[in-house]
Amino acid sequence: MTTDKQQANAPEKTPSTGEAAFLRVEAEKVDRLMDLVSELSLSVSEAVHSPDLEGLELSEFEKSAHRLNMVVREVQDAASGLRMVQIEGVFKRMRRMVRELERQTEKKIELVLVGETVEIDKIVADRLYDPLVHVVRNSADHGLESPQERIVAGKPETGRITLTAEQLGGDIQITISDDGRGLNRAKILARARSRGLFGADEEPSDNDLWKVIFQPGFSTAETVTNISGRGVGMDVLNTTMKELRGRIAVHSEAGKGSRVVLSIPLSLAFLDSLIMRVGARLYAVPVEQIGEVFRPLASQTQTVSAEDHRELVRVRERLIPVCRLQQFYQEVSNSPLPALDSQIMVVLTTAAGPVGLTIDEIYDQQQVVMKPLPGPLAHVRASVGCALLGTGEVAIVLDCEQLAQGVGIA
Repeated sequence: MTTDKQQANAPEKTPSTGEAAFLRVEAEKVDRLMDLVSELSLSVSEAVHSPDLEGLELSEFEKSAHRLNMVVREVQDAASGLRMVQIEGVFKRMRRMVRELERQTEKKIELVLVGETVEIDKIVADRLYDPLVHVVRNSADHGLESPQERIVAGKPETGRITLTAEQLGGDIQITISDDGRGLNRAKILARARSRGLFGADEEPSDNDLWKVIFQPGFSTAETVTNISGRGVGMDVLNTTMKELRGRIAVHSEAGKGSRVVLSIPLSLAFLDSLIMRVGARLYAVPVEQIGEVFRPLASQTQTVSAEDHRELVRVRERLIPVCRLQQFYQEVSNSPLPALDSQIMVVLTTAAGPVGLTIDEIYDQQQVVMKPLPGPLAHVRASVGCALLGTGEVAIVLDCEQLAQGVGIA
């Protein structure tokens, strides 16, 4: 029997490592914290950039403001980290589905998971499962050959589907690849022509052709099965990726397989961005998509076509297309556009190649709070949302991939 005195003198029990390391918190509370941190960031930025401070010599205030901004930045990063989960949970749910696909397709399939410990925003993880299911089903049904076909082709009897996750800069990159037959270019092109997406004599590049598989209702399957054939899977993936501010790249090689690469921002709430001014409007571009910023010389610029305003700028022995937002948004103006050598050139890195964006002024570089564009504004071309600035102004966050399409390189 243990006495009260013995209990008082007994050493305190410390929780086990597992108990101390984890704390179960409701997702709604974390979301509420993220909203408050967003408001805190805006309030601090508003106070620091208050017009009442203009013209005042406040050296100590500037030091304190800098420290405050650094602390707020750390709070933002810490709050974002609370919503991060390992992608392992999403990946492992695919195993059971693949076993079911083996039974339905009568194919032998090996699922390989790489990078399961990579962390991703829980909101992204929750939204990503259904689109991934469609891609894996397509790989199993259309991509992988039957065991007999694989043996004839000199491949292992068991087909392989690989799911890979890795963090690259400010993005999480998820790759779904298989070692099957690859995309059927002839079949996809024939179906695209029948739907009027390409002319009868038009021969699109692979990069342009693969994009049609994301069209609503597009399918090359002759019959509809419970696995595929309805033409909704890749459309779902495309829609989800747009909502997550993500990008899709498709690669395929006949007889060797195909690869779908999804690039998604690490955080959906905050964005490290460069704020720019063009005319009276403010725009924001993710910092990780900016290659360089410079003011071009007249000798570096070149006009390809005056009629459709196609211009190029030379960047270290390479000519890259130029995008002017006034033209991209078809803004009518009687005055001519300023010469390229009078503009600031921001080189954007895109999946299709670099693009030169002309701007009037660099406004600031800051971590901004991202918000979706409401109502009709949600359909603004090449926009993924808006950035709320501490000054009370709003900047349109540009989709660099759509800008690349606008100048004809994607």
